[in-house]
Amino acid sequence: MRVSVFASVLSVLALGALVAAPADAAKSKMGCEIGQEVWNAQLGKCEPGASKWKRGDTEKKAAAADTKPDKKAKKKKAPAKK
Repeated sequence: MRVSVFASVLSVLALGALVAAPADAAKSKMGCEIGQEVWNAQLGKCEPGASKWKRGDTEKKAAAADTKPDKKAKKKKAPAKK
């Protein structure tokens, strides 16, 4: 009886430790969180922000979205002349 109570208390504590442990974020070689921080070599530490490669992709997508023709504009026809 005592052993089963001790085992159940121990298992509840172990389960609580597993659930309460924070999840580790993915880190780069320099220790920065991937996608959240970038390495600043001049300061020698991580800074918040996106990498220059990530920023370039979003700028290109935004520029491409602005240059696409509007589908509604193609469907409009000039009124027929009498």
